[in-house]
Parts: sequence; C-alpha cells; structure tokens
Amino acid sequence: MVDVQNPAAPSGRKLMVSTLIAALVAGVILLVAVLPAEYGRDPTGLGQLLGLTALGADATAGADAVVPAEAIDADNVGVPVVTASPAAYATEKRSLTLKPGEGAEIKAVMRQGQSFVFNWAATSPVHFDMHGEPPGDGDTFESYWRERSRADASGLFVAPFDGTHGWYWKNPTNSAVTIDIALSGFFDRIYRP
Repeated sequence: MVDVQNPAAPSGRKLMVSTLIAALVAGVILLVAVLPAEYGRDPTGLGQLLGLTALGADATAGADAVVPAEAIDADNVGVPVVTASPAAYATEKRSLTLKPGEGAEIKAVMRQGQSFVFNWAATSPVHFDMHGEPPGDGDTFESYWRERSRADASGLFVAPFDGTHGWYWKNPTNSAVTIDIALSGFFDRIYRP
C-alpha cells in the first residue's frame, strides 16, 4: 500500500502576504503598462520611457472629436467638432433657366450624414421646395424648406437619410427666370432630372 502524504496547508499569514504581493504587482502593471498603453494616461512616466503611451495615443486620438453622422441627435444643441465622410469633398455650380410657369429640379445623391453648404440666387422671386426622397420610394418625399416667393437662399444641409436631396423651383412670373446654384461639400453626384 502506498502512503500518500498531503503537504501542509499554508498558514493564514502566508496567504495574506501572497495576496498583498499579487495585488501590489497588479497595481504596478496597471500604472506602468495598462494605463499608458490602453488609455493614454501615464501617471508614473515609465509608460513613455517604455514607448507604451504611443499605443494609447493611437487608441484615443480623435475618439471624442469624431461623431458618426448617425449619432447626431436633432434635439442636441451641440454640433460635432468633426464629422468624417466617405465621399470626397466636391464643389458644383449649375444654372437653369425657367420659362414662365415652368418648374425644374436639381438633386444631390447623398448618404445619411453627408452634408453640403449651398447658395442659390434667382433673377426674380420663385416658388421653391427643398426636399428629399429615399431610394425606391416612388413619389414619397420629405420637404425641409418651402417658400412661395424668394429670390435666394443659403445654408448648410445634412442628409437625414440615404437618397436624393435637392430643390424644386417654379417660375410664377410672366418672363424667364435664371437660377444659379453652388454646392460645396460631400455628396455622390449632382444631377437634373
């Protein structure tokens, strides 16, 4: 028969000392490595000496500044500092002439959150409707701004959904009216239907 001897269990004092040493080592690792590498905070200065703060800077650079467009709340009073766009910055100028009683549109194909700054001016006041249509929704559209007699308008537009967004102008006068429009910002393309 084999006689098995169990080693003696460590004393309570030895367990307490081992636990305190483990907690101390974990605290040192947290201060020297984890905080600089993960959060960009270096309370001891050793993280910078070891090159760990560069890792934390990459992880946090711009994290608070860039706000995804879909996260912008219409009720939010603040405006994001930066909104990144997958589309390249573009500037377009168009001109159209409307005969008496004639109407026409200019539209931008945009993804939700893309934006542009615009300015248009007409040689005489016109009726206009700035609106947008989701793709594949037929005649469904959402009006953003309408007026019955205006000769110019300027502003910033942020697309609330994927689709086409733009203007419909109608000439209410008895003579031809020319409308010049300029857009600068982020959109896929501009066209006249």
